[in-house]
Amino acid sequence: MIDLHAHILPGIDDGPSGIEEALAMMEAGRRDGVTGAVCTSHVLDRFDVATESRLADAFSELRKRATLAGIRMDLWLGAEIHMNVSLDPVPPAATIAGGGKYLLLELPLNDIPHDADDKLFQLTIAGYSPILAHPERNAVLAQKPERVYNLVERGVLMQINAGSLTGEFGYRIRKAAETLLDHGLVHFIGSDCHNLRSRPMRLSDAFRAAARRAGEDTARELTEANPRRVVSGEPVWTPQPVPFTQKKSWFRFR
Repeated sequence: MIDLHAHILPGIDDGPSGIEEALAMMEAGRRDGVTGAVCTSHVLDRFDVATESRLADAFSELRKRATLAGIRMDLWLGAEIHMNVSLDPVPPAATIAGGGKYLLLELPLNDIPHDADDKLFQLTIAGYSPILAHPERNAVLAQKPERVYNLVERGVLMQINAGSLTGEFGYRIRKAAETLLDHGLVHFIGSDCHNLRSRPMRLSDAFRAAARRAGEDTARELTEANPRRVVSGEPVWTPQPVPFTQKKSWFRFR
């Protein structure tokens, strides 16, 4: 599996405080079946040259130390960028693996900025593929999943958290994640790991939960094939979005 959403760069955000904790998180992820991860530290205010340099330096050091420690895990550099950050123009380094196509973006947990829909749509028009991190944890989208449907119809991709699907964030968020999965509105499952104990790099439980609900082929698309396509800059395989008056879903190729 490839973890598309992982806070494992030490000393950058609210992820691991030091390199030893970061390496321990990677070791735990490897034991869980994670063979690759995108390092997606929070970017909350601006994505400038200083931000790019700080992320690149931390990424380079983590890769070097992981190699010395014998941890066999592919790493790619990305970021989890807050919706309020200006991305005009979009720096190539803000995209996942520097591929110039996919961006991981996050909303506030309790509301949606008034211009968020327009920003996401403008990115798709410009040829980018925005990935919205954990929409099931946003209070508005959890209550109104039809808004997620509308975003997906306009080209926005969705990544839910493994812990959301397994109930670690509570019943309401689990039901929201299941609703999105049932309606073909999930394209990736990521761990959103932050530390070794309460937010570890773990995808296997969510894989099994997704397989029970949507089938093993779908679970593999969301945890293996689609993340691999993103880091390679290739088009992703997406479920056909199902309106909330229907139940059945099928697949299409974007």
